[in-house]
Amino acid sequence: MILKLDKFQDACSDILFAVDSKTNTLFTETLELNAKDNELIMNVTDRSYYVSVKVNDVSDLVGEFKAAVNAKLFLSLVSKITSPTIELVIEDNFIKIKGNGDYKLPMIYNQGELLSLPTIELQNVTNDMTISSDILQSILVYNSKELLRGPQVKDVQRYYYVDELGAITFTSGACVNNFELEKPVKMLLSDKVVKLFKLFKNVNSVKFTMSQDPVTDELIQTKVKFESDSVTLTAKLSDYNLISSVPVDAIRGMATKDYLYSVVLHKKELSQLLSRLMLFNDGTKNYGKFDFTKDEVVISDWSSANKESIKFANECPNLESYSALLNTDNLSMIVNGCDSEYITLCFGDGKAFSCVEPSIVNILPEIKENV
Repeated sequence: MILKLDKFQDACSDILFAVDSKTNTLFTETLELNAKDNELIMNVTDRSYYVSVKVNDVSDLVGEFKAAVNAKLFLSLVSKITSPTIELVIEDNFIKIKGNGDYKLPMIYNQGELLSLPTIELQNVTNDMTISSDILQSILVYNSKELLRGPQVKDVQRYYYVDELGAITFTSGACVNNFELEKPVKMLLSDKVVKLFKLFKNVNSVKFTMSQDPVTDELIQTKVKFESDSVTLTAKLSDYNLISSVPVDAIRGMATKDYLYSVVLHKKELSQLLSRLMLFNDGTKNYGKFDFTKDEVVISDWSSANKESIKFANECPNLESYSALLNTDNLSMIVNGCDSEYITLCFGDGKAFSCVEPSIVNILPEIKENV
C-alpha cells in the first residue's frame, strides 16, 4: 500500500506519543498495523490502555495488510523520511518500507504466530455522551499541575477525580476544575490516561463511553473509551471503590466558600515579585510571609530580610490586617499557570487560600508548623 507522507507522518507522531517508553515488554514495544478497504489502523498498548490511530488515504492496497513491528524503530524511521509518499510491503517475515530508500524491519511473532495486541473491550455500557475536547485539555493542563505541587501520600492522590461537575486533583492543596458534562458520571483517571488527552487536542469533541464489567462475582472493572474520527483511546480504570476516598465535598466546599477577604492582584506583577523573592529560598525553606492591609500585601522571604509590596487591583475596605505563611514555589506555579490578566486570592479562615480564575480554583494551604 502507498500513503501520502504528510498525513502518515502526522498519524505516526500521534501513535508514537502513545507508546509506553517506561516499560519494555513484548506488547509495549509493538506497533500493530491493520489495513483494508483503503484504511490503515495503527495500534499500541501497555495493557492498561489501548490506542488506535486511523489513516484514511491509503492507495494501491492489495488484499488485507497485517503487520507487527518494533514501534519506536518504525515510527522514528517514518518521521525522518522526506519522499512525497511511503510504500509499505510485506515480504516473508519483514515489512519493507520504500521512501528515500528501501528499509526492512523484522515482523514480531509470538509462539510462531504474528503478534496480535490484546484489545480492551467495553461490555456492560453504563454511560455514553459527548465531551468537549476543551474539557479534556483543561484537565490535562490545569489538574496535572496540582500533582507536581506536593507529595502524593495516599494512593488516591495519584488520580484525577472526574464527575459531571468537574475534575479534582489534590496533594497538599487542590485544583478544582469546574465544568459540566451531559450526564452524571464518576471516575478516577490515571496520569497515563490523562496525558493521552493530548491526542484529542485538534478536535472539537469526543464520544465518551463507560462500562462496568464483571471480572469475578465480587470484582467490577471500570473501563472507558474516548473516540474522535481518527483516534480511539480505551482504558481500564482503577478500583472503583477508591473513589470514596476522594474528599470531594470538602475540597469543593473550600473552593466555593465565602471567605472573609478577597483581593485581586495583577498576575504579571505577582509572578515577577515571587520570582525575585524565591531566589532567597533556602533548601526546604520555600515559604514566604504575606502581610495584608486594606490596599496592599507585603511579601517577604522566609528570613523576613527581603521583601516587596504589591497593590491590590480592587478595594478591600474590610481588610485591616491579615498575615499568613504560604509556599511560594506552589503559589508561583499557580500564578504562572493562570491564563487571566488578574488572579483573585480569597482567604481569612486561617486554613487556606483559594486562588481563583474563571473555571479553575486552586487551594493553597496556610503553613502552620514552626518553620
